[in-house]
Amino acid sequence: MRLDGKWVAITGGSSGIGLAVATQLAERGNRITLVADGRERLSAAAATLRAAGASVDEAQCDIGNAGELDALASDLLARGGPDVLINNAGAAVYRAFEQSSPAEIDRLLAVNLIGHVRLTKLLLAPMIARRSGAISFMASIAATLPITPNATYCAAKHGMIGLSRALRIELKRFGVEVTAVCPGRVATRFFDHETFRQRTEGPETKSAIGADRAAAAAIAAIERNRAVAFVPENLGLATWLFNALPVPFHLLFDRVAQNRMERLYADSR
Repeated sequence: MRLDGKWVAITGGSSGIGLAVATQLAERGNRITLVADGRERLSAAAATLRAAGASVDEAQCDIGNAGELDALASDLLARGGPDVLINNAGAAVYRAFEQSSPAEIDRLLAVNLIGHVRLTKLLLAPMIARRSGAISFMASIAATLPITPNATYCAAKHGMIGLSRALRIELKRFGVEVTAVCPGRVATRFFDHETFRQRTEGPETKSAIGADRAAAAAIAAIERNRAVAFVPENLGLATWLFNALPVPFHLLFDRVAQNRMERLYADSR
């Protein structure tokens, strides 16, 4: 789908990758709806885009709250429904599964997967009726590789890419395109949670890419109707090797992941 003159709704649109996507799409004449839970940051992001001449509106919504999602969808559907939905909102903590509370696990699943499943379902009917639309899922390299100590986050992102792949097949007959993007570490507010700030940094923290690069990859994936896009692209090769040659690469990856876990417990002590 060519992304110009479209109505695009972006969850998690007030900062990071979401705001970068909004900025790049606004520059191309798209109409943007920013969705985020923090009112102050949301209003500031919308004001910045408007100052640059963008057509933008804002919707405060907690992606992990079913009632707020229903209200958001009702508002968007009353205006015809967006042409493009970018499921970008997400959050994580740097904590082992056994250290997490059930409430934290529920919240992580709601924000990173269940909320996006619900919103996609709610906004799908107009796209099917028009025989046109695009849905993008901002997944993660954690959707294809086991990243520790983020087991719940990994589960949610594996679910997201599974949903994306299945919907891509199911919705093709209706002209609705579905893509997924799997970034590695991106330098955003995502890592502001205290558990990330308290950790001993490993070598992986030095390889972060900018939000603009991840946003450009997401936009290109939609326009080229790619099933999955990795950014940086070498993460696609890493995923292929992990699946194609399990004996050497699972052992290597397990060693790296175990080192991360040992650093985590050392920090705890």
